[in-house]
Amino acid sequence: MDAAEAIEAWLADQPDLLGERSSAHGWDLMLSGERKRTIPVHLEVGAHTLTVQSFFMRAPDENADELYAYLLRRNMRTYCLRFALHPDGDILLVGVLPLAAVTTDELDRLLGQLLAAADEAFDHALRTGFTSYIEREQAWRAKVGLGRNPIS
Repeated sequence: MDAAEAIEAWLADQPDLLGERSSAHGWDLMLSGERKRTIPVHLEVGAHTLTVQSFFMRAPDENADELYAYLLRRNMRTYCLRFALHPDGDILLVGVLPLAAVTTDELDRLLGQLLAAADEAFDHALRTGFTSYIEREQAWRAKVGLGRNPIS
């Protein structure tokens, strides 16, 4: 089974997952986390590798050095995935596998790890990169009687 067939087979085994072929060699998926509710993923089969890319969060408003240090430390704990900085400042999760390693089991492992990494790191990353915004949001919620923001 080649990489494209493995991706198609893996998707067929995930009836509740939103996923579709977006090009001759690409697929777009939407994973659902508990903390990071939507986790977009793009899979691209190249000549020699499968590239996995997921938007994690937009560029931080503040505490960028602290946030980047946290994510770099997280990189030491992820299987085959790394937090990376997009040229526009947004933060991504990216991974590369040789095509020979792409199987349904390996896709399950890789995408499970992506889901776990994004979900586990999200609240801390959001609080670090958007502290002032969250504080303003909490003050506004208190003022209008809506209670605390779930990201607090």
